[in-house]
Amino acid sequence: MKPYASVRCAFLLVALATAGTLAAQNLTPAVERRIRMNTSSAVNANWPFKFGGPYYSHLFIDKIYANSDPIIPCQSVFDVQIAARLGFKIIEANIHATATPGKYIVMHGVRGCLGDQVTDLDGNSAADVVIRETPFDTLMNNYRYRSRYAKYRTRITSMEEFLLECRRNNIAPLLSHADEEQVRITRSIMGENFILYWGTREEFSGPILEYHAYKSIQQIVDRCKYMGAPYLYCMGNVRDFTDEQLRTIAREVHNVGCYVGFAGCYEPPQNTQKLLDMGFDFSASGWDINEIDNGNLCNLTADLRFDDFRTSGVERDAVLHLAPGQTLEPGVELSSEFLSGGSLHIRFAGKIRVEMGDYIHTEFESDGERSMWLSTYFMEQAPTFRITAVEPTRVINITYKASKM
Repeated sequence: MKPYASVRCAFLLVALATAGTLAAQNLTPAVERRIRMNTSSAVNANWPFKFGGPYYSHLFIDKIYANSDPIIPCQSVFDVQIAARLGFKIIEANIHATATPGKYIVMHGVRGCLGDQVTDLDGNSAADVVIRETPFDTLMNNYRYRSRYAKYRTRITSMEEFLLECRRNNIAPLLSHADEEQVRITRSIMGENFILYWGTREEFSGPILEYHAYKSIQQIVDRCKYMGAPYLYCMGNVRDFTDEQLRTIAREVHNVGCYVGFAGCYEPPQNTQKLLDMGFDFSASGWDINEIDNGNLCNLTADLRFDDFRTSGVERDAVLHLAPGQTLEPGVELSSEFLSGGSLHIRFAGKIRVEMGDYIHTEFESDGERSMWLSTYFMEQAPTFRITAVEPTRVINITYKASKM
């Protein structure tokens, strides 16, 4: 976690700056009072919620479409189990009210419809079924998840089932807001140990996450002040800002006691690395996992020598030199696992291409001043990687840990 401003002198500076901003915006007195109250609380907040790492699980989001070949149904009880095994502390869930009052399902869906995650019992498309117009029992009894394996072709997960699975696996649900009854049911199962995706402070004083694409730094900071801590601002438009502006956003959001993150599931790997280095707190992950502490399949290191790795490069003075086209990969043969994870840590100067699992096929460039971390999960694959030099490259050190999860 990034450090937050907590000293009392900071509050006076923030309050003065806020007052100037409020006057310029000509806001209503009620909104002015709320922003001042939230700013005061944020600067001095003792947050009850801490991240277990920079990533929260938004896995399998790429498997909800008709042309995908899913194994684990996205946002199902199986998804919760996999997320917990991979070390996530938070998992996202889109909650939908059904035509039955007080009954909800968990489903990513498409514009309020079931989408291509499920079929009817005969295998026909259910993409256009409107969830809000369909009774809960019909949704439970007439539709099944798509999956490569029959084991996972079960009925749709209800909200209560999802929450109970989160409790069993000690993982916090991040729930999209449906209505007050949904919040009441969630509290009855989770207490206050959840995050509300959207929602209001009148309903929930705990962590609220919102996904926005505000166009200015001031709009982002004002939204954080208005919502008040604990608040997570997830940026949907990081590419609209310069690197310097993104650093400013992270700093200013932290100054009012809030978190800032981005939708890593929609960003290329090199952007994820850059944004976390800039001070962003979290990513909605479609492929990243948090760092693996100990590899139970392999734990390879190269500080002075590169004996743990296979390479066509040349070692000189404890540095591995790669010419364009030369490669570097683990020196052990790893077998395919149903679920595994790998963490690659490398410090290099030059330009390389990294192939690692289904999602990392990416070129990275570095001057050697900072290390780079890449962690991802593997399903029904060997948890390995391959580095190819794009330009002359010096590898200063490298570690790789892989674990069966």
